[in-house]
Amino acid sequence: MGIRNLLDKDTFSKSDPLCVLYTQGVETKQWREFGRTEVIDNTLNPDFVRKYILDYFFEEKQNLRFDLYDVDSKSPDLSKHDFLGQVFCTLGEIVGSPGSRLEKPLG
Repeated sequence: MGIRNLLDKDTFSKSDPLCVLYTQGVETKQWREFGRTEVIDNTLNPDFVRKYILDYFFEEKQNLRFDLYDVDSKSPDLSKHDFLGQVFCTLGEIVGSPGSRLEKPLG
């Protein structure tokens, strides 16, 4: 997964981005953290290596949310880091995109 042109929240260097993947419960509509990528130091154009395996159910709308943070410490608490933006999509949108590659702007 690659991200381009992130906001730079750091004063003396570039951001150290981390992406957090959330899935939404079909019935509860609650967002649940599914996983986090590695942190990539000092870049506004990260190419994350970590991959996630999700079961795809054609008949269900599987909502996903990707939150981007600039990591400022070793703390696992996301409130300790700068929020850079987020993207919402469905797993079906990714599967149905050419080469299973979806591009969307950060909100």
